[in-house]
Amino acid sequence: MLQWLKSLVSGSSDAKGPKSAVQHEEEYRGYHLAISPIKVGGQYRIAGTITRLDNPEQRYNLIRADLCPTLDIAVDQTLTKARQTVDQLGDRMFAQSP
Repeated sequence: MLQWLKSLVSGSSDAKGPKSAVQHEEEYRGYHLAISPIKVGGQYRIAGTITRLDNPEQRYNLIRADLCPTLDIAVDQTLTKARQTVDQLGDRMFAQSP
């Protein structure tokens, strides 16, 4: 379990497979949302990145423990979480990102 937590925090691939390619992209309130759920066994983990449109150097890796049964559901749920993060944190998310 510790190895799983380390790979989750570091954003590296684990033995279960590499990160998924970007499945959906959109601009939302001055940010670029790139939705890329991670396949874990037969399910998908909520994951993606949020970057500022006017400063692509500012990047937030969105990874949640939530697992979804299908890729479509994972894309929808990740998009919801990404928008929620932008709405609730705004630029403060970049101060929290390692």
